Amino acid sequence: MAKKTVPVAPATADENYFVLIRNPLELRRQVLESSKKTINCLQSYQRLILIRHKKQSEIAKLNDLLKELEYLNKKIKGYIPEYKGATIARSAKPEKQSLAPAAIPDRQKKEKTELERLEDSLASIEAQLKNLD
Repeated sequence: MAKKTVPVAPATADENYFVLIRNPLELRRQVLESSKKTINCLQSYQRLILIRHKKQSEIAKLNDLLKELEYLNKKIKGYIPEYKGATIARSAKPEKQSLAPAAIPDRQKKEKTELERLEDSLASIEAQLKNLD
C-alpha cells in the first residue's frame, strides 16, 4: 500500500519560535572558546602560508643565482687555457657571506594584515571570556 502524505504548510517569516537554552552563560562561553580555537587555527594557517611564500621566493632567488653562476662559468671557461699538468692544491678558504633578510613583497604585507586582524579578533574574544567570569 502507498503511504499517504500529509501536506505541510510552508513556514512563514512572521512565525516566531522560542527555544529554551539552559545555562546560557556556559553555552556562550563554549561558543567563544570554540571561536578562539578556530581563530588560532586560522592564524597558524596564515603563518604557514607566509612561510611557503617566503620559501618559494628564496628558491626562485637561488635558481636565478644558479643560472647566473652557470653562465659565468661557461664564460670564464672560454678565457682560461686548459692545463694538462698536476693539479694545484687550493689553500685559500672561501669567505662566508652573511645573507641579509630579503625585502617583504606586497603580498606578504597584505597577509600580515590578515594575521593581525585575526589576532585582534582573538583578543576581543578573550576579553569577552574574561567578562563572563
